[in-house]
Amino acid sequence: MKPKKLIAALKKTASDLNQGCRYEWGHMGRCNVGCLVQNLTGKSDTQIAKSVNFEISEWSEHANDYCAQSNSSVTRLFSDLQKEGLSYKDVIHIEYLSNPKVLKHIPQKKLRRNQAKDVSTYLTAFAKQLSLEHA
Repeated sequence: MKPKKLIAALKKTASDLNQGCRYEWGHMGRCNVGCLVQNLTGKSDTQIAKSVNFEISEWSEHANDYCAQSNSSVTRLFSDLQKEGLSYKDVIHIEYLSNPKVLKHIPQKKLRRNQAKDVSTYLTAFAKQLSLEHA
């Protein structure tokens, strides 16, 4: 089954980033993953930040601490992401623009993780990779 909603959210987020949406590397709701989570879940940047108790940390830290058995708001958020086909490892890769499967679709592989245009390039390639995997 093709993860249609995830692919659509990746493409929309890439487009939003190219069009100058509110992007802020240090904000959990407006960073690489935060922008995608907005489009995937319909949550606002503030709701996303609230779900991680407004902690100033990276998504990768939350992903590494993810525990499906706890009932915290961040765990519920990760469960929602998993239902849409986004694993905790995907979250880490999006944060750092680092998945080798995705990078093979990008001729210029030197991406900066805190630059909206580079994030857009990565998300577009991720959507392409998922489309090819689930064709």
